[in-house]
Amino acid sequence: MKFQHYVTRTVKTSCFFLTVMVSCLLLQQYVLRNVDHNSLRVEGFYQEQRDSVDAVFIGASDIYTSFMPGRAYEKYGFTSYLLASESITSEGVITAVKEVVRTQHPNVIVIEANAFLYGDSDNEKNEAHIHKFFDNLPFSFNKLSYIQKNVPIEQKWEYFFPLIKYHGLWTEIPDRVNMMESNFSLDVRGYNVLKGFRTTAKVFKSDTPSFNEKITQEKGELDLDPKLEKNLLDLLAYSKEQNLNVIFVRAPHYVTDKTYDRVKRSNKMASFVKDYGFSYYAFENHADEIGIDDSRDFYNEDHMNVYGAIKFTDFLAEGLVETENMRIDPMNDSQKEMWDEVASTTNQLYRYCDDLMTNGEEKGAQEDVLTLSALENYSGDPIERK
Repeated sequence: MKFQHYVTRTVKTSCFFLTVMVSCLLLQQYVLRNVDHNSLRVEGFYQEQRDSVDAVFIGASDIYTSFMPGRAYEKYGFTSYLLASESITSEGVITAVKEVVRTQHPNVIVIEANAFLYGDSDNEKNEAHIHKFFDNLPFSFNKLSYIQKNVPIEQKWEYFFPLIKYHGLWTEIPDRVNMMESNFSLDVRGYNVLKGFRTTAKVFKSDTPSFNEKITQEKGELDLDPKLEKNLLDLLAYSKEQNLNVIFVRAPHYVTDKTYDRVKRSNKMASFVKDYGFSYYAFENHADEIGIDDSRDFYNEDHMNVYGAIKFTDFLAEGLVETENMRIDPMNDSQKEMWDEVASTTNQLYRYCDDLMTNGEEKGAQEDVLTLSALENYSGDPIERK
């Protein structure tokens, strides 16, 4: 009897701890977690079938608002994903590249330059921006290495168990409920249907003059911040060592006198990149070739709306296929079915945003249940550029 009692007590105790553990995991995944478009984008990357993506784009909002994977697939035939996060740090970019090497082995990695072009390294210490990316990475040596190297000891557990930091988020209703539902919907579907693309339906109007025409002749350089320069050189050395096919780009921006120094730092970054034998394309200097219209194609100074994004996607995707000779791997039937849906949904999103902007409305559009539900009213047929 004593033995039976011991077994019963052991089973009950084990069940209790198992229940607590499962409950904590569910809370951390769906309730006590800072779910937003960044987390949906990063989590969606790890749902991609291993070694199934031809190109991965890494960077901050400059790239996830300017490149449309669904459009690139529909017009140019290659698959891609935006492993990007709002104001990602340069350390985040390095970790993202290592995570891509660990999980996907794409034919090309495209890195947007923004993380290395700040006038100082303050963004490297911005806790909110760091969490937006690193919270959503699964446990791996790369994540552990970043935490061990950069996170103060009293904060390390927050990166392994985000519910420690976000235990009060359940009070944010209804937005929190909407994002919880979006997170659950993503997990049930098993893939991010926009492949990381996010935009705002708005046409930017400014009294501040654009310098975009002037910068095509700009040859001047400004030094990078020393910490950002070191991180860039570390990334270039790692990419060289791993024999990666990496391309660096600078997405188009509405350049003003206030942001002009970034153009010169971009020129300096281009020199470093080319010294290591990699390509660097400052697309700010090619706005005319792309067809960018400063009065129509941005939703603020740093980001293009869908009008600009579709032009930039066509220009960059065509360049990757024709100039960079990017290899496109064959797909099976289920992958093709999914990507056909991605292309159709991207077209619906474009028409949805076009409708909003035509009516003078402003709204974010991303991988969430509210946006995807609204898209059902729009056609997914191919888009002919205006």
